[in-house]
Amino acid sequence: MLRSRALGLITQVAHKSNVLFPAGVRHISEEQLGASADQVADLFERNLLKASRKKPDQPPRILTTRREALSLYREIWRYSALFLWHDERGRLFRDVIRASARGEFEAARFEPDPEIINKLIITGRDCVQRTMEAFAARAKRLEAEGAQPPLRQ
Repeated sequence: MLRSRALGLITQVAHKSNVLFPAGVRHISEEQLGASADQVADLFERNLLKASRKKPDQPPRILTTRREALSLYREIWRYSALFLWHDERGRLFRDVIRASARGEFEAARFEPDPEIINKLIITGRDCVQRTMEAFAARAKRLEAEGAQPPLRQ
């Protein structure tokens, strides 16, 4: 189909040089090109990729949304290591954050709608960014007051 379409366009340009084209459309005459329509069609045929109807041997390695979700999960995991104090139940806040993130990701694991998946990823990234900005501001304030942040255990 591509070859016939290209050949049709080239033939139209080469043989009907008096055809009016819309403004902004460029065409090259056979004299300017220095080759016949058949030679140009042969050039296209040799150099353009042929559309393959068979399925690729390997599926794509990781889809974009999956890559983004994994990246977000790893980012949450890394940043949660900074939260070393205990909550009111005596659990490390780091573990609470990790369990919560795992629960959220498992709940959305089989979500078929890509629009919802993208919204979840964007919302998650925004939440991580805002949390880390608040964490940095609080750490700066504690440092200015002279209080020591909790040590790593």
